[in-house]
Amino acid sequence: MKTISKNHTKAEAMAKHYGFHPYHSISIEKQDIAKVKNFKDSKKLSISDKNAALNFDDLLEEKIAVMRLYLEKKMSEMHQPPMIFYSGPVQGDPHHGAKNKTFNMDIIGNPKSIADAIIIETAYVILKEHMPDDESELLIELNSIGDKDSFARFSREFALFCRKHLPDLPVAWRQSLKKDPFSLYSCDEELCSSLIDESPKPMTYLSEQSRDHFKEVLEYVESLSLPYTINHSLIGSKHYSSGTIFRIVKINKNGKKEVLAIGERYNTVSRKAWGKKEIPAIGAAIFIDEKASKNAKMPAKQPKEARFYFIQLGYDAKLKSLSIIEMLRVANIAVHQSLSRDKITSQLAAAEKMAVPYILILGQKEAIEESVTVRHMNTRVQETVKIIELVTYLKKLP
Repeated sequence: MKTISKNHTKAEAMAKHYGFHPYHSISIEKQDIAKVKNFKDSKKLSISDKNAALNFDDLLEEKIAVMRLYLEKKMSEMHQPPMIFYSGPVQGDPHHGAKNKTFNMDIIGNPKSIADAIIIETAYVILKEHMPDDESELLIELNSIGDKDSFARFSREFALFCRKHLPDLPVAWRQSLKKDPFSLYSCDEELCSSLIDESPKPMTYLSEQSRDHFKEVLEYVESLSLPYTINHSLIGSKHYSSGTIFRIVKINKNGKKEVLAIGERYNTVSRKAWGKKEIPAIGAAIFIDEKASKNAKMPAKQPKEARFYFIQLGYDAKLKSLSIIEMLRVANIAVHQSLSRDKITSQLAAAEKMAVPYILILGQKEAIEESVTVRHMNTRVQETVKIIELVTYLKKLP
Protein backbone atom coordinates (compact mmCIF):
# COMPACT_ATOMS: atom_id res chain seq x y z
CA MET A 1 0.00 0.00 0.00
CA LYS A 2 1.17 3.52 -0.70
CA THR A 3 -0.80 6.15 1.14
CA ILE A 4 0.87 9.25 2.56
CA SER A 5 4.60 9.18 3.19
CA LYS A 6 6.39 9.57 6.51
CA ASN A 7 7.50 13.13 5.76
CA HIS A 8 3.97 14.24 4.95
CA THR A 9 4.81 17.76 3.75
CA LYS A 10 2.40 17.47 0.85
CA ALA A 11 -0.46 16.44 3.13
CA GLU A 12 0.26 19.42 5.39
CA ALA A 13 0.20 21.83 2.44
CA MET A 14 -3.17 20.47 1.32
CA ALA A 15 -4.62 20.63 4.83
CA LYS A 16 -3.49 24.27 5.14
CA HIS A 17 -5.27 25.13 1.89
CA TYR A 18 -8.54 23.92 3.42
CA GLY A 19 -8.01 26.05 6.52
CA PHE A 20 -6.26 23.66 8.92
CA HIS A 21 -3.33 24.86 11.02
CA PRO A 22 -0.43 22.85 12.48
CA TYR A 23 -0.65 22.10 16.20
CA HIS A 24 2.40 20.47 17.73
CA SER A 25 1.63 20.80 21.44
CA ILE A 26 -0.69 17.82 21.79
CA SER A 27 0.42 15.12 24.22
CA ILE A 28 -1.51 12.56 26.24
CA GLU A 29 -1.08 13.11 29.98
CA LYS A 30 -1.84 10.82 32.91
CA GLN A 31 -5.02 12.75 33.60
CA ASP A 32 -6.22 12.00 30.05
CA ILE A 33 -5.62 8.28 30.49
CA ALA A 34 -7.37 8.40 33.86
CA LYS A 35 -10.46 9.87 32.19
CA VAL A 36 -10.89 6.72 30.10
CA LYS A 37 -12.67 5.12 33.06
CA ASN A 38 -15.54 7.56 32.42
CA PHE A 39 -16.18 5.73 29.14
CA LYS A 40 -17.55 2.47 30.51
CA ASP A 41 -16.02 -0.64 28.90
CA SER A 42 -14.80 1.44 25.96
CA LYS A 43 -11.43 -0.31 25.87
CA LYS A 44 -13.10 -3.72 25.68
CA LEU A 45 -14.85 -2.85 22.45
CA SER A 46 -13.65 -3.51 18.95
CA ILE A 47 -16.67 -2.75 16.83
CA SER A 48 -14.93 -1.20 13.87
CA ASP A 49 -13.38 -3.28 11.12
CA LYS A 50 -11.01 -5.72 12.81
CA ASN A 51 -8.87 -5.78 9.68
CA ALA A 52 -8.55 -2.01 9.57
CA ALA A 53 -5.17 -0.34 9.99
CA LEU A 54 -6.82 2.00 12.50
CA ASN A 55 -9.36 1.43 15.23
CA PHE A 56 -11.76 4.06 16.58
CA ASP A 57 -11.24 2.99 20.18
CA ASP A 58 -7.47 3.46 19.88
CA LEU A 59 -8.12 7.19 19.42
CA LEU A 60 -9.99 7.75 22.70
CA GLU A 61 -7.07 9.08 24.78
CA GLU A 62 -6.04 11.31 21.91
CA LYS A 63 -9.50 12.88 21.61
CA ILE A 64 -9.65 13.40 25.39
CA ALA A 65 -6.29 15.24 25.17
CA VAL A 66 -7.46 17.34 22.20
CA MET A 67 -10.58 18.39 24.10
CA ARG A 68 -8.54 19.19 27.24
CA LEU A 69 -6.31 21.54 25.24
CA TYR A 70 -9.36 23.18 23.66
CA LEU A 71 -10.68 23.94 27.15
CA GLU A 72 -7.32 24.93 28.69
CA LYS A 73 -6.35 27.22 25.81
CA LYS A 74 -9.85 28.74 25.71
CA MET A 75 -10.02 28.05 21.99
CA SER A 76 -13.74 28.81 22.03
CA GLU A 77 -12.74 32.48 22.10
CA MET A 78 -10.99 32.25 18.72
CA HIS A 79 -12.54 34.13 15.79
CA GLN A 80 -13.72 30.83 14.33
CA PRO A 81 -13.75 27.16 15.44
CA PRO A 82 -10.17 25.83 15.43
CA MET A 83 -9.12 23.50 12.62
CA ILE A 84 -5.89 21.69 13.46
CA PHE A 85 -3.61 18.98 12.13
CA TYR A 86 -0.85 17.01 13.84
CA SER A 87 1.08 13.74 13.62
CA GLY A 88 0.00 10.68 15.55
CA PRO A 89 0.29 8.73 17.67
CA VAL A 90 0.94 11.72 19.93
CA GLN A 91 3.40 11.68 22.80
CA GLY A 92 2.18 9.59 25.74
CA ASP A 93 -0.19 7.47 23.64
CA PRO A 94 -0.57 4.11 25.44
CA HIS A 95 -1.13 2.40 22.08
CA HIS A 96 2.11 3.74 20.60
CA GLY A 97 3.65 0.32 20.19
CA ALA A 98 0.69 -1.13 18.33
CA LYS A 99 -0.96 1.76 16.54
CA ASN A 100 0.11 2.91 13.11
CA LYS A 101 1.45 6.39 12.54
CA THR A 102 -1.19 8.82 11.35
CA PHE A 103 -1.82 12.28 9.93
CA ASN A 104 -4.64 13.68 12.05
CA MET A 105 -7.10 16.53 11.53
CA ASP A 106 -9.72 17.91 13.92
CA ILE A 107 -12.37 20.65 13.80
CA ILE A 108 -13.58 21.63 17.28
CA GLY A 109 -16.54 23.78 18.24
CA ASN A 110 -18.37 23.60 14.91
CA PRO A 111 -21.66 21.63 15.01
CA LYS A 112 -22.54 22.29 11.37
CA SER A 113 -22.54 19.78 8.54
CA ILE A 114 -19.96 21.90 6.68
CA ALA A 115 -17.36 20.81 9.27
CA ASP A 116 -18.03 17.15 8.43
CA ALA A 117 -17.79 17.96 4.72
CA ILE A 118 -14.50 19.87 5.08
CA ILE A 119 -12.78 17.06 6.94
CA ILE A 120 -14.10 14.36 4.58
CA GLU A 121 -13.09 16.36 1.50
CA THR A 122 -9.62 17.18 2.86
CA ALA A 123 -8.89 13.58 3.83
CA TYR A 124 -10.12 12.33 0.46
CA VAL A 125 -8.07 14.86 -1.53
CA ILE A 126 -4.92 14.08 0.48
CA LEU A 127 -5.30 10.36 -0.21
CA LYS A 128 -6.22 10.91 -3.85
CA GLU A 129 -3.06 12.94 -4.42
CA HIS A 130 -0.98 10.09 -2.99
CA MET A 131 -2.65 7.27 -4.91
CA PRO A 132 -0.31 5.13 -7.01
CA ASP A 133 -0.79 5.00 -10.76
CA ASP A 134 -2.65 1.71 -10.83
CA GLU A 135 -6.24 0.62 -11.25
CA SER A 136 -7.23 0.92 -7.59
CA GLU A 137 -9.98 3.37 -6.55
CA LEU A 138 -10.94 5.31 -3.44
CA LEU A 139 -14.37 5.05 -1.86
CA ILE A 140 -15.86 6.98 1.06
CA GLU A 141 -18.06 4.88 3.36
CA LEU A 142 -20.49 6.92 5.45
CA ASN A 143 -22.92 6.34 8.28
CA SER A 144 -24.56 8.24 11.13
CA ILE A 145 -25.49 6.96 14.57
CA GLY A 146 -27.06 10.30 15.51
CA ASP A 147 -27.28 11.81 18.97
CA LYS A 148 -27.38 10.01 22.32
CA ASP A 149 -31.11 9.23 22.18
CA SER A 150 -30.92 8.07 18.56
CA PHE A 151 -28.12 5.64 19.30
CA ALA A 152 -29.85 4.39 22.48
CA ARG A 153 -32.97 3.49 20.46
CA PHE A 154 -30.90 1.70 17.85
CA SER A 155 -28.84 -0.15 20.50
CA ARG A 156 -31.97 -1.53 22.18
CA GLU A 157 -33.42 -2.79 18.91
CA PHE A 158 -30.10 -4.23 17.79
CA ALA A 159 -29.63 -6.08 21.11
CA LEU A 160 -33.18 -7.53 20.85
CA PHE A 161 -32.47 -8.67 17.30
CA CYS A 162 -29.23 -10.40 18.35
CA ARG A 163 -30.88 -12.21 21.29
CA LYS A 164 -33.65 -13.40 19.00
CA HIS A 165 -31.16 -14.84 16.51
CA LEU A 166 -28.61 -16.15 19.01
CA PRO A 167 -29.37 -19.83 18.14
CA ASP A 168 -28.60 -19.06 14.47
CA LEU A 169 -25.09 -17.83 15.22
CA PRO A 170 -21.87 -19.86 15.14
CA VAL A 171 -21.31 -21.44 18.58
CA ALA A 172 -17.95 -19.70 18.96
CA TRP A 173 -19.66 -16.29 18.76
CA ARG A 174 -22.70 -16.82 20.98
CA GLN A 175 -20.98 -15.97 24.27
CA SER A 176 -19.42 -12.87 22.78
CA LEU A 177 -22.81 -11.71 21.46
CA LYS A 178 -24.38 -12.15 24.90
CA LYS A 179 -21.82 -9.77 26.43
CA ASP A 180 -21.70 -7.29 23.56
CA PRO A 181 -24.21 -7.49 20.67
CA PHE A 182 -22.01 -5.15 18.60
CA SER A 183 -19.34 -7.83 18.36
CA LEU A 184 -21.53 -9.17 15.56
CA TYR A 185 -19.84 -6.56 13.34
CA SER A 186 -16.47 -8.22 14.00
CA CYS A 187 -17.65 -11.64 12.90
CA ASP A 188 -16.75 -12.36 9.29
CA GLU A 189 -18.45 -15.74 8.99
CA GLU A 190 -21.20 -16.09 6.39
CA LEU A 191 -23.97 -16.57 8.98
CA CYS A 192 -22.98 -13.33 10.70
CA SER A 193 -22.86 -11.42 7.42
CA SER A 194 -26.39 -12.48 6.49
CA LEU A 195 -27.66 -11.49 9.95
CA ILE A 196 -25.99 -8.09 9.70
CA ASP A 197 -27.83 -7.50 6.42
CA GLU A 198 -31.15 -8.22 8.17
CA SER A 199 -30.36 -6.35 11.40
CA PRO A 200 -31.69 -2.90 12.39
CA LYS A 201 -29.77 0.04 10.88
CA PRO A 202 -28.69 3.12 12.89
CA MET A 203 -30.07 5.59 10.33
CA THR A 204 -33.60 4.23 10.89
CA TYR A 205 -33.53 5.59 14.46
CA LEU A 206 -32.09 9.06 13.83
CA SER A 207 -33.85 12.03 15.38
CA GLU A 208 -35.13 14.71 13.00
CA GLN A 209 -32.16 16.95 13.81
CA SER A 210 -29.64 14.15 13.29
CA ARG A 211 -31.32 13.12 10.05
CA ASP A 212 -31.22 16.69 8.71
CA HIS A 213 -27.54 17.01 9.64
CA PHE A 214 -26.57 13.80 7.86
CA LYS A 215 -28.69 14.70 4.84
CA GLU A 216 -26.69 17.91 4.50
CA VAL A 217 -23.42 16.01 4.81
CA LEU A 218 -24.49 13.76 1.94
CA GLU A 219 -25.49 16.79 -0.13
CA TYR A 220 -22.01 18.27 0.32
CA VAL A 221 -20.36 15.00 -0.67
CA GLU A 222 -22.59 14.72 -3.74
CA SER A 223 -21.92 18.36 -4.72
CA LEU A 224 -18.20 17.51 -4.74
CA SER A 225 -18.85 14.44 -6.94
CA LEU A 226 -16.99 12.27 -4.44
CA PRO A 227 -17.52 8.49 -4.69
CA TYR A 228 -19.40 7.29 -1.60
CA THR A 229 -21.64 4.60 -0.24
CA ILE A 230 -23.66 4.14 2.95
CA ASN A 231 -22.11 1.51 5.23
CA HIS A 232 -24.72 0.62 7.87
CA SER A 233 -22.15 -1.48 9.75
CA LEU A 234 -19.88 1.49 10.41
CA ILE A 235 -20.54 2.27 14.08
CA GLY A 236 -17.34 3.84 15.37
CA SER A 237 -16.84 3.76 19.13
CA LYS A 238 -19.99 2.90 21.06
CA HIS A 239 -19.11 5.14 23.99
CA TYR A 240 -18.02 8.38 22.38
CA SER A 241 -18.85 8.49 18.66
CA SER A 242 -21.81 10.69 17.82
CA GLY A 243 -23.33 11.64 14.49
CA THR A 244 -21.31 11.22 11.31
CA ILE A 245 -18.86 8.34 11.00
CA PHE A 246 -16.79 7.62 7.91
CA ARG A 247 -13.85 5.78 6.53
CA ILE A 248 -12.01 5.97 3.22
CA VAL A 249 -11.02 2.70 1.62
CA LYS A 250 -8.92 1.75 -1.35
CA ILE A 251 -10.47 -0.88 -3.60
CA ASN A 252 -7.72 -2.87 -5.28
CA LYS A 253 -7.92 -4.44 -8.71
CA ASN A 254 -9.02 -7.74 -7.14
CA GLY A 255 -11.89 -5.98 -5.31
CA LYS A 256 -10.24 -6.20 -1.91
CA LYS A 257 -10.78 -3.24 0.42
CA GLU A 258 -8.01 -1.54 2.35
CA VAL A 259 -8.83 1.06 5.01
CA LEU A 260 -6.73 4.21 4.58
CA ALA A 261 -8.54 6.66 6.88
CA ILE A 262 -11.24 6.78 9.54
CA GLY A 263 -13.18 9.70 10.96
CA GLU A 264 -16.01 10.44 13.35
CA ARG A 265 -17.82 13.06 15.34
CA TYR A 266 -17.00 12.87 19.04
CA ASN A 267 -19.29 15.53 20.53
CA THR A 268 -19.75 13.69 23.84
CA VAL A 269 -16.06 13.52 24.84
CA SER A 270 -16.04 16.94 26.54
CA ARG A 271 -18.98 15.98 28.76
CA LYS A 272 -17.89 12.44 29.60
CA ALA A 273 -14.22 13.26 30.16
CA TRP A 274 -14.25 16.76 31.58
CA GLY A 275 -17.78 17.25 32.88
CA LYS A 276 -18.34 20.19 30.53
CA LYS A 277 -21.21 20.81 28.16
CA GLU A 278 -21.11 18.93 24.87
CA ILE A 279 -18.60 20.55 22.53
CA PRO A 280 -19.09 19.56 18.89
CA ALA A 281 -15.97 18.03 17.34
CA ILE A 282 -15.03 15.90 14.38
CA GLY A 283 -11.70 14.27 13.62
CA ALA A 284 -10.01 12.12 11.00
CA ALA A 285 -6.91 9.95 11.07
CA ILE A 286 -5.10 9.01 7.85
CA PHE A 287 -2.76 6.05 7.81
CA ILE A 288 0.90 6.82 7.05
CA ASP A 289 2.81 4.14 5.17
CA GLU A 290 6.27 4.05 6.74
CA LYS A 291 7.56 2.11 3.73
CA ALA A 292 6.51 4.75 1.23
CA SER A 293 9.32 6.47 -0.61
CA LYS A 294 10.94 9.38 1.18
CA ASN A 295 11.03 11.05 -2.21
CA ALA A 296 7.28 11.51 -2.30
CA LYS A 297 6.19 13.47 -5.34
CA MET A 298 5.69 17.08 -4.38
CA PRO A 299 3.77 19.85 -6.15
CA ALA A 300 5.79 21.61 -8.84
CA LYS A 301 5.82 24.72 -6.70
CA GLN A 302 4.40 25.87 -3.41
CA PRO A 303 1.58 28.46 -3.57
CA LYS A 304 2.43 32.02 -2.67
CA GLU A 305 0.91 33.75 0.35
CA ALA A 306 -2.86 33.92 -0.08
CA ARG A 307 -4.07 37.16 -1.65
CA PHE A 308 -7.71 36.11 -1.68
CA TYR A 309 -10.40 35.68 0.95
CA PHE A 310 -13.39 33.53 0.01
CA ILE A 311 -16.78 34.60 1.40
CA GLN A 312 -19.97 32.58 1.03
CA LEU A 313 -23.59 33.45 1.85
CA GLY A 314 -26.41 30.93 2.05
CA TYR A 315 -26.68 27.15 1.90
CA ASP A 316 -26.54 26.87 -1.90
CA ALA A 317 -23.34 28.92 -1.88
CA LYS A 318 -21.86 26.71 0.84
CA LEU A 319 -22.58 23.65 -1.32
CA LYS A 320 -20.47 25.09 -4.13
CA SER A 321 -17.76 26.51 -1.87
CA LEU A 322 -15.69 23.38 -1.33
CA SER A 323 -15.55 22.55 -5.05
CA ILE A 324 -14.31 26.10 -5.79
CA ILE A 325 -11.69 25.89 -3.03
CA GLU A 326 -10.51 22.57 -4.47
CA MET A 327 -10.40 24.08 -7.97
CA LEU A 328 -8.14 26.85 -6.64
CA ARG A 329 -5.91 24.30 -4.87
CA VAL A 330 -5.39 22.36 -8.09
CA ALA A 331 -4.50 25.66 -9.81
CA ASN A 332 -1.99 26.40 -7.01
CA ILE A 333 -3.91 29.50 -5.86
CA ALA A 334 -3.90 29.95 -2.09
CA VAL A 335 -7.07 31.29 -0.47
CA HIS A 336 -8.31 32.12 3.02
CA GLN A 337 -11.84 31.17 4.05
CA SER A 338 -14.11 30.76 7.07
CA LEU A 339 -16.80 28.38 5.87
CA SER A 340 -18.03 27.86 9.43
CA ARG A 341 -19.31 31.44 9.47
CA ASP A 342 -22.67 32.43 7.97
CA LYS A 343 -22.82 36.23 8.34
CA ILE A 344 -21.12 38.45 5.77
CA THR A 345 -20.11 41.02 8.39
CA SER A 346 -17.90 38.61 10.33
CA GLN A 347 -16.37 37.23 7.14
CA LEU A 348 -15.64 40.73 5.80
CA ALA A 349 -14.09 41.70 9.13
CA ALA A 350 -11.78 38.68 8.97
CA ALA A 351 -10.81 39.49 5.39
CA GLU A 352 -10.03 43.13 6.24
CA LYS A 353 -8.00 42.07 9.27
CA MET A 354 -5.84 39.93 6.98
CA ALA A 355 -5.49 42.88 4.59
CA VAL A 356 -5.94 40.74 1.49
CA PRO A 357 -6.15 42.71 -1.77
CA TYR A 358 -9.08 40.70 -3.16
CA ILE A 359 -12.28 39.17 -1.83
CA LEU A 360 -14.20 36.44 -3.63
CA ILE A 361 -17.92 36.50 -2.86
CA LEU A 362 -20.29 33.65 -3.58
CA GLY A 363 -23.89 34.44 -2.62
CA GLN A 364 -27.21 32.89 -3.55
CA LYS A 365 -27.39 34.91 -6.78
CA GLU A 366 -23.86 33.92 -7.79
CA ALA A 367 -24.54 30.27 -6.91
CA ILE A 368 -27.50 30.20 -9.29
CA GLU A 369 -25.58 32.01 -12.04
CA GLU A 370 -22.42 29.87 -11.58
CA SER A 371 -20.33 32.98 -10.96
CA VAL A 372 -18.22 34.69 -8.29
CA THR A 373 -18.02 38.38 -7.43
CA VAL A 374 -14.41 39.59 -7.15
CA ARG A 375 -13.97 42.72 -5.05
CA HIS A 376 -10.77 44.76 -5.40
CA MET A 377 -10.22 46.03 -1.87
CA ASN A 378 -8.10 49.05 -2.81
CA THR A 379 -10.56 50.51 -5.32
CA ARG A 380 -13.76 48.76 -4.10
CA VAL A 381 -14.45 47.86 -7.72
CA GLN A 382 -16.40 44.62 -8.13
CA GLU A 383 -16.44 42.30 -11.13
CA THR A 384 -18.57 39.25 -11.80
CA VAL A 385 -16.60 36.28 -13.10
CA LYS A 386 -17.94 32.92 -14.25
CA ILE A 387 -16.68 30.05 -12.10
CA ILE A 388 -15.21 28.25 -15.12
CA GLU A 389 -13.16 31.39 -15.90
CA LEU A 390 -12.18 32.19 -12.30
CA VAL A 391 -8.71 30.59 -12.27
CA THR A 392 -7.65 32.38 -15.46
CA TYR A 393 -8.99 35.69 -14.13
CA LEU A 394 -7.27 35.42 -10.75
CA LYS A 395 -3.92 34.51 -12.26
CA LYS A 396 -3.97 37.68 -14.34
CA LEU A 397 -4.56 39.97 -11.35
CA PRO A 398 -1.58 42.17 -10.40
